[in-house]
Amino acid sequence: MFTTNWANKNICCMGDSLTQAGIWTERLRNNLCCNVFLHCGGGLKMREIVDGGMGAEGMLEPISASLLRDMDYIIFYAGYNDREKTDIAAALQYCIDRIYDTLEEAHNLVCRILIVTPHCVGKYSYIDVDGYGEYPPGSGRTLQGIADLMEEAARRNSLPVLNLWRTSGINRRNWEVYGAVPGEDAVHCSAAGYQLIGDVITGALIHNFGV
Repeated sequence: MFTTNWANKNICCMGDSLTQAGIWTERLRNNLCCNVFLHCGGGLKMREIVDGGMGAEGMLEPISASLLRDMDYIIFYAGYNDREKTDIAAALQYCIDRIYDTLEEAHNLVCRILIVTPHCVGKYSYIDVDGYGEYPPGSGRTLQGIADLMEEAARRNSLPVLNLWRTSGINRRNWEVYGAVPGEDAVHCSAAGYQLIGDVITGALIHNFGV
């Protein structure tokens, strides 16, 4: 346990299948003794996370004032499913605006937001290229580039951002440890990978919000 000062704080974790797995969020809950609420869906792009969309586990509803009314913190952790998009910064800006509009509706603008980028991943089960490689081929776009664009967009909004690509410690040399199925699916994580991400996100919350 890192600290007990977060006991009973409400944290809404928004994201895709890496959040839906529930492992890093449970690690966060155990580290901080906080209340964790999930708003996520496997396979969803950033805009779909806030606007709602059909995920791998079913329909995710749009974010709402009732969801965010009692939240102290929001973690927006996405980007893995946006590799074909050319407007990454615009997509994240849209999500930030939607979250703030909803917080305003909920009369909860004191809620703090942390943006989290994708980590350094291996091959997807459905994309035969790792995070270092271009996708689509010849586009010049990489997952590393997505992470950097998300970091830049967050900073333009004066929001704290955790660039997991640069800081998680997960890289091509240790996918055997942290990837779910190295060589096949090193986007999703092993238990050790999810727990590492949970610890790094925990540290970012404490560093940025100092509670």
